[in-house]
Amino acid sequence: MAAAKSIFYSVIAIFLLVAIVGCQEESVEPTAPPTRIMIEEEQEVIVTRIVRQTVEVEITPVVSEPERLIELDIPLSGGFEVLDPQMTTDENSIDLIENVFVGLTRFNHQTVAVEPALARSWEVSSDGLTWTFNLRDDIYWIENESGGSGVLAVREGGIKPVRPVDAYDMVDAIRRVCDSRIDTPDAFILFIIEGCERMNSSVEATEADFDQLGAEAVDAQTLEIRLVEPSSHFLTITATPILRPIPMDMVEEMGEEWQTLTNLVTSGPYVINPDSVEDKRTVLFRNPYWPIPFQGNVDVVNILHLNDDQAAYELWEDRGLDLTPVPIEGQTTILNQYRNRIELVPNQSVFYLAYNFQSPAFSLPEIRQAFSMAIDRDRLVREVHDSRGMPMRHLGPPGIVGAPPVDEVGNGYSPDRARQLMDGSPFGDCRLMPEITYLVSSSDLALQQAELLREMWIEELGCEEDQINIQQVQFGTLLADTRPDAGTVRPDIWDLGWASYFPDEDNWLGQVLHCTESENRQLRPCGQVDEIIQMADATLDLDERWELYRDAEREFFGEGAIEPVSPLFVRADYFLRQSWLEFTPAFFGGEQFDNYVLDANQKELERTR
Repeated sequence: MAAAKSIFYSVIAIFLLVAIVGCQEESVEPTAPPTRIMIEEEQEVIVTRIVRQTVEVEITPVVSEPERLIELDIPLSGGFEVLDPQMTTDENSIDLIENVFVGLTRFNHQTVAVEPALARSWEVSSDGLTWTFNLRDDIYWIENESGGSGVLAVREGGIKPVRPVDAYDMVDAIRRVCDSRIDTPDAFILFIIEGCERMNSSVEATEADFDQLGAEAVDAQTLEIRLVEPSSHFLTITATPILRPIPMDMVEEMGEEWQTLTNLVTSGPYVINPDSVEDKRTVLFRNPYWPIPFQGNVDVVNILHLNDDQAAYELWEDRGLDLTPVPIEGQTTILNQYRNRIELVPNQSVFYLAYNFQSPAFSLPEIRQAFSMAIDRDRLVREVHDSRGMPMRHLGPPGIVGAPPVDEVGNGYSPDRARQLMDGSPFGDCRLMPEITYLVSSSDLALQQAELLREMWIEELGCEEDQINIQQVQFGTLLADTRPDAGTVRPDIWDLGWASYFPDEDNWLGQVLHCTESENRQLRPCGQVDEIIQMADATLDLDERWELYRDAEREFFGEGAIEPVSPLFVRADYFLRQSWLEFTPAFFGGEQFDNYVLDANQKELERTR
């Protein structure tokens, strides 16, 4: 599913606009998240590593060989670019990493909660600064030299546990992220760990820098992490791909070759079949030493490398695939034909209209709300974005820890209320407002979206067309002209967007809208809502956090609210599933195949018809 999922990454000082409205990225001040730079393949980087003895492992496989293997068949466009958890942003690679590398914790996409994985449990000190993780001792690094599956391959000697994944591996992972020589794309999200930002900003980290990093293996099963400030969102970060450890001792032994599928030493719920990679497919099978019970029943994952979505759809129609993205061409017909098989999966990229609080036109909240309520978001998604999106009334999208449901907070399309707000404002009539400069990127879709929004404001609020001056500029210029210090070139309104670095409301309300923690391009004055956001991130109790973030979303987007931006929609992709498959899609990070449930009897019956 990775090829059809667009998981966009942006930085705290940059708001993302993807290709449909002109997406790019911009470098920012040193204290803000850095621009992503991928490491060159030929570059060799040696990271200071904690050395420990290799232990001989003799254990019995956790599962027995089933009489019948449950096989999942899915498509993939392209291959796997970088299988290093600390160095990849490639969607296909993230899908694979999720299933073959264990993390401290794992994100449950059904309950929208962080659950134990390598860490059995954790405690937080009374000051909120020290997190202590108690690790399992029964998750192993796995070597596979056999093309067989499951316990059969174990009997043949192909699958071998090498040693347990331990706290030293986790320290290695954190050191790699923080080490400036590695060029980890999203290293800044770990700057909340003591000493990480200093290491990352150094040309070459010294031994003293490594010693001062707030990550320590107390022993093999105890990991201690020290933060620079209380941050409850750190727990969500522990479930992200960036914190999946790799076996550094083996990496140093094999060099760059460790990333090839035939050499990969893994630790997750699935193991790669090394014999499958030359057959235009990648095959995963259940790790027979994996100790955590599956929520699903899939033993084998057959990943077919296909050229495009159309080829995948045709194979799905022939019952050769269990799941497929819906191709753009013929989408309407397909959606009508298979209404009961459709999954619309949002990807945590939200696009919004932003307001200049110093603009004579938009200094008043009732005007900002009037313009927001005049927007028919369903029409916008349908007419401009091929229905590949979900209307948003508040900022936090589905699948975010702390975000309310999409229809629970916010006003949405309400033209009558929009006209009431305009009539009751000091302007009294949109035609009496000052001329409005609306800045958008240079893409055709950005212009199409802006023209449709202007048409809605004309229809619902009585504005004049020549009153709203749409200006198209290169995306870099848009970012420069909407900076807080841009002065008189700042427009009145503009289009931008944001995507998750990690699926937590702090990454949205905190790093997009907070008056000081974000770049605050709107120049919104600080207020009570900013205190609520800070309280939420200092609160460990999940229910309390959710309520605080719900309050903050209401302050921003509820009746009579601030309306610093007007969320428009979250990007989404259509998928078709066969009737015999049940699954919860991943809104962020990779798909979790161990949670897929497949009725093998029905699948076989349908395929023989």
